Amino acid sequence: MMNHSQWLAAMIVEQVLLGKNLNKSFDMILKKYNNSEIDNLSQIKDMVYGAIRDLGKSNFYINKLVQNKIENRCLEALLHIVLFQITHERSNNFTLVNEAVDAAKKIDHKKSAFINAVLRNFLRKKDALQKELNEDESAVYSYPNWWIQKVKNQYPENWKDILIIGNQRPPLTLRINIKKIGVNEYSTILDEHRINHTLVGGECLIINTPLGVDKIPGFLEGKVSVQDFGAQLAAHLIDLKKDQKVLDACSAPGGKACHMLELNEVELIAIESDKQRTMKIQENIDRQGLKATILNKKISSQNEWWDKEFFDRILLDVPCSASGIVRRHVDIKWLRRINDFKSFGDNQLSLLKSAWPMLKENGKLLYVTCSVFEEENRDVIEKFKQDSDNVSELNINFPSNVVHIENQILPSATHDGLFYALLQKN
Repeated sequence: MMNHSQWLAAMIVEQVLLGKNLNKSFDMILKKYNNSEIDNLSQIKDMVYGAIRDLGKSNFYINKLVQNKIENRCLEALLHIVLFQITHERSNNFTLVNEAVDAAKKIDHKKSAFINAVLRNFLRKKDALQKELNEDESAVYSYPNWWIQKVKNQYPENWKDILIIGNQRPPLTLRINIKKIGVNEYSTILDEHRINHTLVGGECLIINTPLGVDKIPGFLEGKVSVQDFGAQLAAHLIDLKKDQKVLDACSAPGGKACHMLELNEVELIAIESDKQRTMKIQENIDRQGLKATILNKKISSQNEWWDKEFFDRILLDVPCSASGIVRRHVDIKWLRRINDFKSFGDNQLSLLKSAWPMLKENGKLLYVTCSVFEEENRDVIEKFKQDSDNVSELNINFPSNVVHIENQILPSATHDGLFYALLQKN
């Protein structure tokens, strides 16, 4: 029944409204109402992700339709979900409202009439409200106002594209393990399975109609992995040579580590501070039949785990705001706060300063974020260069099909928004 899906979806969205991480909330609710009860997982996902993407729009409608603050956040979440369903024509309006009333009874029996009244009022005023919505930028683009202003200030020419792409469904992008299969050979296999796809470049292709990983030919055998095209550039930009000693700092989930090992015979150490995420690196390495040393340790000023043998290459993919991958993490734009960027930048600079002493003279460090904001990107690199007398920045040449402004890759239909800086030790 749709009302059961709406109810479960409302409990998940409620957690995001309370400031909780979407993935963790999804897992928590699914665990509580075990999978045997959840027949409509794809429908629930559509409701949850759609509602959170569109939160700016539904917030606007709720503020216009409801006089007082809604005390019950789960009921508010249900309204966000059903407003998304109505505006995206997920079913006929009569069915959507009736099912929502039944879902509301599971949350608070006394409030089902309130949900009915709000939604029917929306249907009556829908055309007028949608015209009014066009005057409100936060509602039109569905981001907090401060985020919109920040993107506008930093990207006066590209801000609209960046915001719009952040609200689109991300492409299903694969990286082909060329140690196991050639790009054209794998493309032929997809043709045989009638899986429509586009070759992007390098080891990358995009599946045009998304499907589960268990349905992707060769995935379980490690012939392919899921990884964004922008992220796949790292293994090429770091300029690896045979038998080099490589450190992948902040490695989880291990996509870039695996890619480096697929392309080159190198001795790789992967470091990750989070224990659960360290296990994820191991799973990925094992699935692809690769070899690396994986340590559940921190990059810090001490680096007690380090054997004092210098690295030829260091990949430093630092924790960041994830503002360049907001279409993959739809809750990010609502969970981040404008003051977060100072602490992100401070932490990133600290990690860079902690990793640098482990690099060999003439060695190269590739700094990466999946952010579009300069406080985490260019500002960090410039501060680091000012504070260090043995660093020079090397020029990066991106492939012609990558949309970028200098070192900043902008989100596009084929790749996420990432920042790269290649530093050499003098």
